[in-house]
Amino acid sequence: MRQRLPEKPLAGDALADLTWAVLYAGKIRDNLKGLTPVFRKTPTRTELTENAALLRLQLQGANRTSAMLRIMSGLEPHPSSRR
Repeated sequence: MRQRLPEKPLAGDALADLTWAVLYAGKIRDNLKGLTPVFRKTPTRTELTENAALLRLQLQGANRTSAMLRIMSGLEPHPSSRR
């Protein structure tokens, strides 16, 4: 017979992950604030353009994940129930 694990540690893990996500998001925001003026003044190399596009794609994925977490947590209604 399998023993059920308590749900509290999972909530603690999720809170820890969200805390790290908030810290990373703040650092990313600070980095982007500094990078944007530099990119406006500097000729862009292919490597910079490719990495900026990769960052955009990664952040789009993170945005979708955070939106799904909001729906799963009940902060927002499921898109199919908005009618």
